[in-house]
Amino acid sequence: LKVMRTRVLVNAGLSRVGLGKLGAMAHFELEEGHQFLLDWHKLKKVAACESPVVPVAVQHADTMEVLIVAYANEQALVESFRRNICVLWSTSRNKLWIKGETSGDVLDLVEVRVNCEQNSLLYLVRPRLTGACHTKGPDGSTRPSCYYRRVQWTEGTEGTEDLAAKDDMAWSEVIKGSTQLEHLSMS
Repeated sequence: LKVMRTRVLVNAGLSRVGLGKLGAMAHFELEEGHQFLLDWHKLKKVAACESPVVPVAVQHADTMEVLIVAYANEQALVESFRRNICVLWSTSRNKLWIKGETSGDVLDLVEVRVNCEQNSLLYLVRPRLTGACHTKGPDGSTRPSCYYRRVQWTEGTEGTEDLAAKDDMAWSEVIKGSTQLEHLSMS
């Protein structure tokens, strides 16, 4: 594994939509892991889009690797079945997201499953090409999965002795000081 470690920066308010204010460099940092920007408010933003959606785990039908976690509404589910490909709902753009429409990284739909409480879906897919993520690896090719980084807890970090005593504001500092990011080789 090729390892690149950086300290974690937890930013509760950062989203892809708000990146225009921060510029291209911040967008690069978000996706390439020089800073770990975890969006703890994602579900609030999903609710604010006011489109009824459910989470969708998109998994490779052969390797069982999780490729993407996204959202679908009724239209996206119908279009997935109709087109026999992975179709999702973009909660940030509030529109249908036909996976691979612009990149060519189409995900053929093999099967759709529903969980026990019928509040999330699992799309089993087969990529037509090699990629599923919109980001590209160091070699310029599309990454096969959006999960190309591992978050590691560092042992013996100062300030983590009494985790039960931490208030909400202190948790982000614990994470910031106790976590490192490892970039995985996806070859």
